[in-house]
Amino acid sequence: MIEIYSKDYVKEQKKKMAERVEALKAKGIHPSMTTFLVQGRSANAQYAKVKGRFAETVGVDYHLVELDAETTTEDLIKAIEEKNQDPNTHGIMVEMPLPEHIDESQIRVALDPNKDVDALHPIHLGNLLHQRPSTIPNTPLAAMKMLELADTEFKGKDCVVIGNSTVVGRPLAELLEQKEATVTLCHIFTNDTAKFTREADIVCSATGVPHLVTEDMIKEGATVVDIGTTYTEDGKLLGDVDYENVAPKTRAITPVPGGVGPVTQVMLFDQMITRLEKEAN
Repeated sequence: MIEIYSKDYVKEQKKKMAERVEALKAKGIHPSMTTFLVQGRSANAQYAKVKGRFAETVGVDYHLVELDAETTTEDLIKAIEEKNQDPNTHGIMVEMPLPEHIDESQIRVALDPNKDVDALHPIHLGNLLHQRPSTIPNTPLAAMKMLELADTEFKGKDCVVIGNSTVVGRPLAELLEQKEATVTLCHIFTNDTAKFTREADIVCSATGVPHLVTEDMIKEGATVVDIGTTYTEDGKLLGDVDYENVAPKTRAITPVPGGVGPVTQVMLFDQMITRLEKEAN
């Protein structure tokens, strides 16, 4: 059984990324990212701070714009549009989910697709479906990297993705299909998810339901990627998979924490830096 920890990969990529950022600065380009955080969810604030620490490590200027919980859709769109027009801002993020009174669909389309580093704008999903990707959602991209680190075979394999969000489940299913796997996408209305996972060579879960995936749902020798994250009241981070009991049955499995999450940060900054390198050349 392979435990797919991301620590060494992330450490290596940070070093390479810092060198790439220095090369851009030598050309007069100083990579800069802005994250908008509407107060109200402690997990969102934690994620925003993690991105800030990563940015500092690789030399990217990072600006966290904190907005109060009463911020309206119009207020947030106005703030985004200011950064859209700012030539010194190269990447824009909006921490999701937003408070219920803010229209997320309007926020997504307000982002300049070229600066939208989390692929929230619907144009990115459309480009991915047409196999002409622009920015790819970072979490599914990180999940694919974890599978590759474990030397996973894709062609002809049966895969199950649990969770059908437009920023994780659906793009991940598309990325797996583009690797010539056969993919089943399960969601909250799937009558018997276990019926599908028991036959799957690869299982990826992204629901945020702790220990949703149990030992009896996984066949011997399967590869399991745990994308879900849930913080308990005492601050412990749990994944979707009952790791202790599922792991012994698997060929390879990602832990939580220490698995997909840190690689998501790598993909976020890598995609922005890669775009700036292409523009510089």
